[in-house]
Amino acid sequence: MKELVFQVEFMSDIVLPATSNTEGKVEQLDFIPGSAFLGMVAANENYDRFENSFDIFHSGKVRFSDATLVYQDSPTYKMPQSFFYEKTDEQKIRNQLISLEELTQPKQLREGYITSDLKRFYVEYVYAQKSAYDKVNRRSKDSSMYGYKAIKSGTKWQFTLRNTDITPEDLERLKITLESSTRLGKSKSSQYGEVKITCMGSKEFVEDLSLQDEIVLYAKSRLALVDNFGNPTYDLQYLCKDLTYENIVYNKTHIRTSTLTPFNTTRKTKDYERICINNGSVIVLKGITQKQLNELKNGVGAYLSEGFGEVLVNPSFLRNKDIVFQEETQNYKQEDQRTLIEEEPFGDATLLFLVRKHNEKIKKLDIANEVAEFIQKKSSIYNKQMNSQWGSIRSLCATSSNETIEENIKQYISHGVAKEKWRDAKAKTLLQAIANSSNKLAFTKLLSIQMPKVKNMKKESNND
Repeated sequence: MKELVFQVEFMSDIVLPATSNTEGKVEQLDFIPGSAFLGMVAANENYDRFENSFDIFHSGKVRFSDATLVYQDSPTYKMPQSFFYEKTDEQKIRNQLISLEELTQPKQLREGYITSDLKRFYVEYVYAQKSAYDKVNRRSKDSSMYGYKAIKSGTKWQFTLRNTDITPEDLERLKITLESSTRLGKSKSSQYGEVKITCMGSKEFVEDLSLQDEIVLYAKSRLALVDNFGNPTYDLQYLCKDLTYENIVYNKTHIRTSTLTPFNTTRKTKDYERICINNGSVIVLKGITQKQLNELKNGVGAYLSEGFGEVLVNPSFLRNKDIVFQEETQNYKQEDQRTLIEEEPFGDATLLFLVRKHNEKIKKLDIANEVAEFIQKKSSIYNKQMNSQWGSIRSLCATSSNETIEENIKQYISHGVAKEKWRDAKAKTLLQAIANSSNKLAFTKLLSIQMPKVKNMKKESNND
């Protein structure tokens, strides 16, 4: 099987909803599904322009993979579901494929991407609140507020087009159609959806499939399994033919699941509901044959043309027990490093006012970056039951100065009822962050406002 590698650059913010629902809380994807690229090729009367449309769209000879983030021209992978960290020490991360009992209070890492050499980073989103327009009264329409959560412009993604036994003319037509496509996602008629797709070249798809006692399968894309009667299932014995429960190492297997009901634009209706094993899931098999291994690597389950069913066999990033991430901080820092302006050279009152406003904005951005970094790295050790504690800290900020806030917080969390709630690493982590902040009072105040929101959002996400 041959591959064409494509790069997708977001020229504007992109909205990629995880469901076809339009009401309620709609979750967003952190990858581009292969079905989006299949739709690009089939749209605008392109379906009948191929010499053999059935081979292109229905035979499985052409497969559009999911697109994932690109880091320094290298592919990335969804956070493996076998990575766990200690609840009281986020830096202590273990691969549960190898170490099952070492963590006393394990919590699963679920967000973000990694590279093969364990650099970790996250998809960045922006949110915009909108309202429908009342043409009669020429104002915002009552009870018609809605919002879009979109992936930021400027990010780069990569996907592959795998093909076998199709004509060179059809392959060239596929390439031209994809490179000429410029719209992606939802609300493309608004400010969203502009992309640039570039073919980066072709290569032969070859991978070592040596058989071992235990085989680790990493779900690079979602897996949609079907049983012998064609019904959707989560049962792992349907990963390939003749697989039994004895072949599955359940105590090392870590999966997450979801459902999907895609909307077919051509037929103007929804397809059957699909139940999926999410990308990033890790499955361990033992005692399988070389024939079964080849079948697994060729694709698992249904909907292979839309990017489903792609697995990696024994990937390098799942071989180590101890996991040490090389953190990437570009999510929190501005690419163009803004600097403060000296006030002394400016004698004009207007210029001095503008300079001070500029410097004030930069300082606020720095504090916001510090808070965002703390929340990203440390929020997991603070549970939702501490929301009232953050409210008390917010009250202390109102009666403290930049010089006294650290000592006041220390006195509060080390005495009385609060002492029990701030045990373990909670107190030490907070006080260290305050001490290292460029503006202790502003940092503490903003952090005490944001932390309850973060914990509530995580609870809502888990409930969904």
